[in-house]
Amino acid sequence: MKFQDYIRYDAVGLAELIRKKEVSADEVLQAALNRLDEVNPKLNLLAHDLRERAAAWQGSSENVDTPLAGVPFLLKDLLADWEGAPTWSGSRMMQHYIAKQNSDLTQAYLDAGLRVFGKTTTPEWGAYAVTETEIYGITRNPWHLDYTAGGSSGGAAAAVASGVVPAAHGSDGGGSIRLPAHNCGVFGLKPTRGRSSYAPNASEAWQGLVCDHVLTRSVRDSAVLLDIAAQTQERSLYACPPPPENGFAGSMKQETGRLKIAFWKQTWFDGGNDEGTEAAFAHSLKLMQDAGHELEEATPDFAPPEQLNRAARVIVMGETAKLFYQYQYETGQKLPHHLLEPTTWAMIVQGRQISAGEMAWARDVMLAQERAAKAFFTRYDVLMTPVCPRTTPKIGEMMPPPAAQKAMRLLFGTLRLGFLLKNNPFLEKEAAAALQYVGYTSPLNMSGNPAMSVPLYRHNGLPVGTQFAAAHGREDTLLRLAAQLEQIQPWAEIPQLA
Repeated sequence: MKFQDYIRYDAVGLAELIRKKEVSADEVLQAALNRLDEVNPKLNLLAHDLRERAAAWQGSSENVDTPLAGVPFLLKDLLADWEGAPTWSGSRMMQHYIAKQNSDLTQAYLDAGLRVFGKTTTPEWGAYAVTETEIYGITRNPWHLDYTAGGSSGGAAAAVASGVVPAAHGSDGGGSIRLPAHNCGVFGLKPTRGRSSYAPNASEAWQGLVCDHVLTRSVRDSAVLLDIAAQTQERSLYACPPPPENGFAGSMKQETGRLKIAFWKQTWFDGGNDEGTEAAFAHSLKLMQDAGHELEEATPDFAPPEQLNRAARVIVMGETAKLFYQYQYETGQKLPHHLLEPTTWAMIVQGRQISAGEMAWARDVMLAQERAAKAFFTRYDVLMTPVCPRTTPKIGEMMPPPAAQKAMRLLFGTLRLGFLLKNNPFLEKEAAAALQYVGYTSPLNMSGNPAMSVPLYRHNGLPVGTQFAAAHGREDTLLRLAAQLEQIQPWAEIPQLA
């Protein structure tokens, strides 16, 4: 199968070709592998090459009728355990870990007949909005190699955008599906909290901030894969409204209708937007208006920016510090700082300084945003915002320079001067400013609402997404709206790597 034929089809389309025996699953896989071998040296999107395991896949009579049987697929190297395969989580700390069993979501993908042939890159423990790691290296943007593919699902976004696969697994704890989708010009949906399970290895991730799903080129692929993921939701810690009776894919056959859309372009963590973001949002507003939707400026009654910002940081730092205690309890030894990147170690140090009381406060702030959003979505069908207050950063812009990282390792690792991080007003100010990058996405992780990034604009040759959110359980509303936008302004273009 030639690449120009392979990229004409989304995952559903490829599965249909395989089902009709117009092409074999092996031919489709080989097309994906050929594209991977062509682009990965430039993009560095793959954490683990597992093509030998994919070669052993057998399309059995049991899965031949599933919607995606035989379609090549990639898992993110975080949370998605595949028995016998590595899960490094972007960290040297996990470099020798081999999964002993499948996670529920991985099992659902395998049962659906997806042909997994690798795992994509992620920043260390998924804690950053760019994928620039010591263990994997830098993952680059297919639209311009000097720019980031985003994070933490950076490898997945680069794989889909460059045409390696039509869909790839991702996870989102503060924007980690939506931000890379925004950076790389693909479709990225974060589902409702509780839509899929983290069993058997975990009950939740980041106190319930994290939700798993996929990044795709087509909207219908996202819907079909959400139906697959939702098969695991009965084992989720969190209650989640059931899918539509005819499934998310089936619900897309209904008319979108005229939606009441609230729009907002001030980040909930405070701070303004850059020129490209303003232009992209103005363009999207006009698309909504031309499509006949009702628009009104409004926002949920979220907590003040400083509270939201601090609560998000407390949860992430506390969850990162959990690694220290897990390692200690499981091995009987203290976690060596050299197994983690300096910035991650600094977060662990800060997380250990957080009181149990403040962690409880932060979780309460998170859950209060769910109540605020619930009240808001009794009045509106959809909330529309930018995905990010700025367009895609260049490589290196979002991480400390090498000299600073070296100093951090010396101060907080070797010399153990962690007290310098405690109640430091300068660092507090810098951390709060850095978190403004996720000021549109992170609060919707707190509230647990489904939200998506739709690629509707380009600025200086780079994609810019627009975010849409809906009430708990109403991914169907978002998917129908996205399908309408996909018809109005198609985006499934494969960039020339430059």
